[in-house]
Parts: sequence; C-alpha cells; structure tokens
Amino acid sequence: MSQNDLVIDNQAGAPFRADINGALQALASQQSGSAAPATTYPYQFWADTGAGLLRMRNGANNAWVTIGLLGVPAFGHVSPGAVLFHSKAAPPNGYLKANGAAVSRTTFQDLFAEIGTTFGAGDGSTTFNLPELRGEFLRGWDDGRGADVGRAFGSWQDMQLRDHNHLTPFAMDGSAIYAIYNGVAGMTPLYNTVTLSGTFRSAPVGGVSGGLIGTALTGGVYSFTGSGSEIRPRNVGLLACIKY
Repeated sequence: MSQNDLVIDNQAGAPFRADINGALQALASQQSGSAAPATTYPYQFWADTGAGLLRMRNGANNAWVTIGLLGVPAFGHVSPGAVLFHSKAAPPNGYLKANGAAVSRTTFQDLFAEIGTTFGAGDGSTTFNLPELRGEFLRGWDDGRGADVGRAFGSWQDMQLRDHNHLTPFAMDGSAIYAIYNGVAGMTPLYNTVTLSGTFRSAPVGGVSGGLIGTALTGGVYSFTGSGSEIRPRNVGLLACIKY
C-alpha cells in the first residue's frame, strides 16, 4: 500500500530519488490505503483497501465515485459467464454472441476459467465452446428439485408435448366408425346408429362425411395440421450474449 501527493520537491540526491519512487509506487498501487489520499486530483484512482473498493475522483475533484470491487473480474459488476439478451444484432463491448462458437482459451481466459468445457471442448487444447443459445428458450437448471429429473447442467433439451387426452367424436375399427356414447339407454348417438356395443354405438363408414376437426382418422386419433414444426408461445427474438 502506498500513497503520495505526487508533488516532486525541488531537491537533489537521495531525497529526490525517494520522492520519485514514492510517487511511482503510489501510482502503481492506485493510491492504495484504507483512508483517502490527502491530496487529490480530478479522475484520480484510489484503491480503498478498507472497503475493498476501487474509487475514482470525479471531474470537479470534490467527491469519490465507486467503480467496483477490488481484486475480482469486471470489478464484480458482471462476472464472466453471465448471459444477457441484447437489443441489437451485435454484442456490446465485453460480450460474445452465445452462438456455440469455439473461441481461444487464452484470449478469453477469464471466461474459460469460469465455464471450462461445459458447452464443448473446442479443439481439445486451445479452444472451448460457447453455449449455443440461438433460437432457444432458457430454463432454470433443476439442481435436485425434481421438476426436471436427471437433467445435466448446461444440457440441451428437445421439444416435448406432455401426455394428455383428447376426446374424439368417433373412432375407426376396420369397416365401422364408432360414435361416442355414454351408455345411457335411449340416448341419440352422434351418427347413424346400427348396433349398440358397450359404451359405443357403431355406424357405417359411409355414414360419416369425414373428420370434423382433423384430416386423418386412425384408431380414434386425429392428425392435426398446424402452421409450423414446433410448439411455442408468443415471443421476441433478441441476441443472446455471454460476458467474457
């Protein structure tokens, strides 16, 4: 720790050299100390070791502005590996696109130290992979909760439709189509009745004009024609980025 007023007195010999060295040490250590430097200058840095903060003097030289934490990446504001969505097609300074690319372990050493090869080992020696978040929704890791059992951290998961039932107005069995019927005697079935069998009333295939809500009828299951190849909510596409 070293602080100095950064004023070099008019002197010779050893005292002059000591004054120069004291000023250089103060500059190199960002005027480190638990108390503020006695002499201050606009935009001067001070490593406040008492509070563990890096501070900077404001332009008017009448107050200290806190920059962030001492001795931690990015001064503790946003740590390497943090993910955000940016409202621009290019990442902001200090971020990379979270596009699964293989990047240098040396150039992005802080990020590599944080996430390692969780999302891919790159070439196995000089690079590692970023997470691939393009076109993906994010989900909180289960971490033992039991809502998403057996899920590995950082793993990709394909789309899935939960098991459920849809009641259909009829089912096909060979040459007959069965109208849904609740078994109550005298109830009018949905289609032309020929025989009563269990909780269904059967009707000739020709007595039905085709599926009401679907196009292909097989075993009581309709095949629905949608407008795409995935199930999704309404959304807005932004750029996924990762801090390095």
